[in-house]
Amino acid sequence: MPSNQYGLELGLSATRSLVVEGSHLYSPTGKAEHSVLSSPAMIMEMEIACVEAVEGVVKASVGFHVDVKHIAPTPAGESVETTATLIDIDGNKLRFKVETKYGETLVGTGTHRRAIVDL
Repeated sequence: MPSNQYGLELGLSATRSLVVEGSHLYSPTGKAEHSVLSSPAMIMEMEIACVEAVEGVVKASVGFHVDVKHIAPTPAGESVETTATLIDIDGNKLRFKVETKYGETLVGTGTHRRAIVDL
């Protein structure tokens, strides 16, 4: 049973899939054939997965801390899966473990923190 005012439980999670294309790409050489998943696109997927993990329980939250490593490339046209899992609740502050994978390859990992806000 939730022990917080928001009705949240540790372990809530969400997984998103993304085809790496268009605005999600970055080329370190400027050549299209070298395009890979950009770090900002990966982080955006991580943030959205966090929001989706608590969707329906939390009306609104804002991100305030990102601590991730982008450790492997994902080529254009391939798919990645990003998972966010709620691992800590401290008042209105939430901490998530985030992970992006390309097949079995770990592309990015870390934590993201969000604060629940009243609208």
